[in-house]
Amino acid sequence: MFERLIADEEEVAPPQSVDLLEAKVNSIKRHLAKLLNARAGASAATPDLGLVDFNLSSVATNDLTQHIAASIRQCIERYEPRVKVRSVHFVRDPDRPLELRFKATLLMPALSKGEQVQIDILMKDGHVAHIV
Repeated sequence: MFERLIADEEEVAPPQSVDLLEAKVNSIKRHLAKLLNARAGASAATPDLGLVDFNLSSVATNDLTQHIAASIRQCIERYEPRVKVRSVHFVRDPDRPLELRFKATLLMPALSKGEQVQIDILMKDGHVAHIV
């Protein structure tokens, strides 16, 4: 919402349909980066906002990636109303065993129909390092 207000204030020309779709996807990615880097319990107003600290988690190692994927899905479903989550799953990268990479498949209403968007989420040191 604030991005649209700033654009109105700066009298930016209205974007074309392709630009609008790209702008919306980029806006969602920026919001997800902030959202998924927040830690649950850090906000008194919304204690469940963000992801739990998995370094403190008592989840067994075998279930950790499933637990993180479920937490990512739940966080997106609660706090990003512009999309519907189709799936979130762990993607193993044998070349980078210390990185946790997840792929989120989202349905985003755009233009005249719903567009399916895939977003890669890379976690390092317990934080979301990059969203592509």
